[in-house]
Amino acid sequence: MRKGMTLVEILVVLIVLPFAMIAFDVLFRSALSDIPRSARLVQENVSLLNMLEQMRQDIGGAKALPQSYGQDTAGEGLLLIELADGVVSYQLSGGKMLRRRLTPAKEEQPMDARVWSLPNSQVQWRTWRQDGRGYAVEVTTAIRYKLRSKYQQRMANSHLYFLGTT
Repeated sequence: MRKGMTLVEILVVLIVLPFAMIAFDVLFRSALSDIPRSARLVQENVSLLNMLEQMRQDIGGAKALPQSYGQDTAGEGLLLIELADGVVSYQLSGGKMLRRRLTPAKEEQPMDARVWSLPNSQVQWRTWRQDGRGYAVEVTTAIRYKLRSKYQQRMANSHLYFLGTT
């Protein structure tokens, strides 16, 4: 009966073990970085979907899509929506989407505002117009993040919301 290992068996283990450790190290490092990144992407996508649902409700109940209101002018960075009880604006800046209810300059009311944190999101909108009147808004969204010195884009979508659909 043999008690112990031969020199050949020990050498084989010493040669195979480092390669196995390197493979497991790569696997664990990848898992430890991918899981938190994926959780952040899912969380940001949920915030983005919540913002889009609010925007859909506002556009669905809108009377018009004005090109300007007071000192604000609609464009690439600002969307104006006229509702039955006032005008709301959507503005993306500094990784945050701000929805606020606009009031005429002479009224002293606190602004009703909502903020969604979207640090890695790309949100663009385009108002569809016919005869000078807006009748729909096309919203394009994506989440962009850096992975190993390359930018990746995930969850890219395009949404089209028509006025008065609710």
